[in-house]
Amino acid sequence: MHTKQELDKRLAQAGIQPLKKLGQNFLLNPKICTALIDEVKSCNPQSVLELGPGMGALTDELLPGPWKTTLVELDAGMVKYWHAKFPELEIIHKDALKIDWQTLELLKPSVIVSNLPYSVAASLVVELSSLNEMVFQDMILMFQKEVAERIAADFHADDYGMLSVMAQTAWNITKVIDAGPQDFFPVPNVGSRVLRFTWKQPSFDREKFLKFIKACFAQRRKKLSTNLSSWYPKEKIKAVYDSMGLSTDTRAQELDIARFTDLFKALSE
Repeated sequence: MHTKQELDKRLAQAGIQPLKKLGQNFLLNPKICTALIDEVKSCNPQSVLELGPGMGALTDELLPGPWKTTLVELDAGMVKYWHAKFPELEIIHKDALKIDWQTLELLKPSVIVSNLPYSVAASLVVELSSLNEMVFQDMILMFQKEVAERIAADFHADDYGMLSVMAQTAWNITKVIDAGPQDFFPVPNVGSRVLRFTWKQPSFDREKFLKFIKACFAQRRKKLSTNLSSWYPKEKIKAVYDSMGLSTDTRAQELDIARFTDLFKALSE
């Protein structure tokens, strides 16, 4: 399904229209679809979980693959459409942000693939990056370009923050391809970017690390030591700062990923 005519036909069959509140912008460009599917194939998965299949730009290419495909869809009309088309297809009728990922019984290695609604993209990445056990080996996800840039931002960059640190701590991240507004219907106001995430095994508690990073970036203009002072005794902060050679004037956006993890481990001892 790569043409506007076929999309219109499927929407009519399903009796639905794109919902702005669900961030439904359907992918049409076959070049972008092929890039995502090729990335999935390179992971050699046993199972693929597609979040938000919509009208099937990616799903059409996933279903014939040598893996088990499972769909996650919030829109009841689309769930009905896919059940009618493929009665045996496993569909999780749920908001992706309300899934208990650890309860999913998927053959491993498994992969998530999605053209994500912009409203859930950042929250989903943070949630998955704070897990200590991961059911997915890789994720191939499309984001609003601005969100993708925040995820991959280097320290000192204006858009470097909690999202950047959590994502880069938990995953190796690479750019796959960019997509323009014209590659979707309805046409969004912004461009998009596909990123591939490959899981890194944790060497510390990432759930606690998320709380720590949120505290670090709570007030970006304040000194990092000030943000941390409500969590740790000032004497401990000073001792750790001295051992790491950190200035008391340091702000969160001035620490790279390695320094953040070192600081977290030292303060947690």
